Amino acid sequence: MGVRDEFRRAATACALLIGAVSPLWAQASSQSCAARDTPNKIFPGDPAWAADLNVYPNAVNSGTVAITGANPRSGNGSLEATTSGSLFDWAFFKRTAAPGSAWGLISDINCLTFDWYRHNYLVPANAPASLLAETWQEQTPVLRLLVRDYVNDQEIVSHLVWERWYNTKGVLAPTENDTWHFEDLTSQQFWRHFDGGNTYTNLGCANGSFSTSALLQTYDFGGWVSNCYSSNAVVYGVMIGLGSSWPGEYQGNIDNVQLGFAGQDGFTVEDNFELAATTTVPEPATMALLATGLAAIAIVTLLRRKP
Repeated sequence: MGVRDEFRRAATACALLIGAVSPLWAQASSQSCAARDTPNKIFPGDPAWAADLNVYPNAVNSGTVAITGANPRSGNGSLEATTSGSLFDWAFFKRTAAPGSAWGLISDINCLTFDWYRHNYLVPANAPASLLAETWQEQTPVLRLLVRDYVNDQEIVSHLVWERWYNTKGVLAPTENDTWHFEDLTSQQFWRHFDGGNTYTNLGCANGSFSTSALLQTYDFGGWVSNCYSSNAVVYGVMIGLGSSWPGEYQGNIDNVQLGFAGQDGFTVEDNFELAATTTVPEPATMALLATGLAAIAIVTLLRRKP
């Protein structure tokens, strides 16, 4: 085989190796609000996220939440949460902006998604009505956005809460269990709970105690800003998990949380819950440098062999 042919083969192999890396780069830089393996890996103990168990006074919380490898979604892990059936169980994972800061305006949210999984369950004989209710059959893991607003120079902190039932109520649509779901919340309905108490927003933006789920006010983000928040309301955190007041045992998983705002580069949150790998996989940039180095060695070798 001639030197040119050998050179051509070496160059082709190099291009193929570099090309194999390119899709990874493309995936990492994608900014579309779509299902994907989000690139920011969150391992157990990462200070960006922390368990929020919110134990009620004089009550025992049996909820659990942790990153495990029991039901991986992307890679080798996901966030796993459980409740025992106690109405006091609360199992959430929480991430917030730096103290005193915020991520962006509610009105600017242009992407909010996550992946969720509900494990199948057995309804016991003579089950109470709460386990047969539409709200329970359609229950999924929950996402809460932490919101800070100022009214008459007073800071007001609240949560906008997404639950699937509030977007399907009236038409029985039981959750499809034992499978992963991608959920785009960007244009869906949320209800509001005020932080640190038992105050909720009922129909007509009237704030007071909880009466029934049917009377809770629900809006998409635009509706909340137009009707119940000021235009300066900002998002400063996110919570994901299970509970409270859920009447039965529950096991769910969550992964690939992403949150973006119009006018900002990239995503504010694009987190993938993982376990630390036992072996190291080369980064795309490392593979590209390796390919370039191999090509250079091949070229030098071929030139030395040239008569």
